[in-house]
Amino acid sequence: MEKIANELKGINTVAIAGHVRPDGDCVGSCMGLYLYLKENYPDIAADVYLEQPGAQFSFLSCFEEIKTVYQTGKVYDLLITLDVSDKNRIGVAEEAYETAKKRVCIDHHISNGSFADVNVVDAQASSACEVLYRTLEDDKISKDTAACIYTGIVHDTGVFKYSSTSAQTMLIAGKMMEKGIDYSDIIDNSFYAKTYIQNQILGRAL
Repeated sequence: MEKIANELKGINTVAIAGHVRPDGDCVGSCMGLYLYLKENYPDIAADVYLEQPGAQFSFLSCFEEIKTVYQTGKVYDLLITLDVSDKNRIGVAEEAYETAKKRVCIDHHISNGSFADVNVVDAQASSACEVLYRTLEDDKISKDTAACIYTGIVHDTGVFKYSSTSAQTMLIAGKMMEKGIDYSDIIDNSFYAKTYIQNQILGRAL
């Protein structure tokens, strides 16, 4: 699959799903694709399903539209999973895997066994967001979508410190910065921010 547009021909409904206990890359990739579809494919009815993400990601546009409970019996034309390495790790939308007319997986885990009908898996990529970016058309990526993609990359690279960070990773991050996102705020408030409970635990440890 070169671009996600190829898989959207004749599609009316899309379910987007991430893995259980969603992290930054999972939330970022799912919300990035959700916003991209909303902005560029208004005739497609898309829903994003995740277990309740952490409040540190609430700055992402349309965060409140995340569905944490699957509508039993609903059948989608297409299910797209992101950052999911195995069908048993699909979160609240596991039913969609069994009922969707077509399934696409976008991922970066080496353990991924290509469980969907169409699989876009790059084990050398830093994140699912990096793989997702390659399937989108750059000139159709909005500032809000860019913030989601940048968030996912930041979280799965440890703010570009992990060995998975490549020149391609930095290039994509730079392209997202050019969209006008507040990249320093994203890093400070989603990666480094700690909850009150986390600060209590740190205080006790010190």
